[in-house]
Amino acid sequence: MISGEFDLSVGSTLAVASYVFALALVANVPTVVAMILALLVCALLGLINGLIVAYSRIPSFIVTLGTLFAYRGLARILGQGVAVKYTPTELPPFFTYLNGSLTPFNNLFEPAGNFRASILWFIALVIVMTIVLERTRYGNWTFATGGNPLAARSLGVNVKKIKIMNYVLSGCLAGLAGILIFSQRNSATPLAGVGLELICVAASVIGGVRLTGGYGTIIGASIGVLMLSMLEQGLALMGIPNEIFRAVAGFIIILTVVVNTYLRKEG
Repeated sequence: MISGEFDLSVGSTLAVASYVFALALVANVPTVVAMILALLVCALLGLINGLIVAYSRIPSFIVTLGTLFAYRGLARILGQGVAVKYTPTELPPFFTYLNGSLTPFNNLFEPAGNFRASILWFIALVIVMTIVLERTRYGNWTFATGGNPLAARSLGVNVKKIKIMNYVLSGCLAGLAGILIFSQRNSATPLAGVGLELICVAASVIGGVRLTGGYGTIIGASIGVLMLSMLEQGLALMGIPNEIFRAVAGFIIILTVVVNTYLRKEG
């Protein structure tokens, strides 16, 4: 989004990663190899998005809306429309590093917490991607591409390459999310990641990422994720259906955009 584009296919890419990872494990492929295979497939899906957006000049909203349905269909084809379960007699040790329970840390709370290894992946990625975005040439080019692509191109920035790289990265990270979710539930379903694109956009907007591109931070978007997660959990504890949460998330997007637009005009 900072580079001025959308990726509405992340939820479907997540589902594809879950199925590729699951089917590879069921076929007795080593866990690390299965993970790499799933990430490569998701990188390819991201590359397809990037190439279409960069060279067709079709708005990314339309392109990724189409691939949202196409990749979801691919996930259904891989799983033949049903859930794929992985039920070995003993889970591979690597699953502990993917999304195992942080038991020593959880036992520090009363009642015991439910923190898992995925939170460590989340923190590590936030740190790494913040450094990449704010301390590298690639990050500067991403801001320039989203802020003013014509000016960026005139200064020698390969705008198309930056957009394609960002879509590949988006696909890989969506794939990693799918792998982490599968490693906790041990099953891949056709509905995995449905509606995730709305949550991603809402979290980014809440965190200060500009919808038109050129401005935003990884930390801000991460705070948006945490805020939406707390909202979702709070509504669930109150017995409010999940559909209400999605409605609230939609209204939050509209409200945040209106407020940001008003503040920019006042500034």
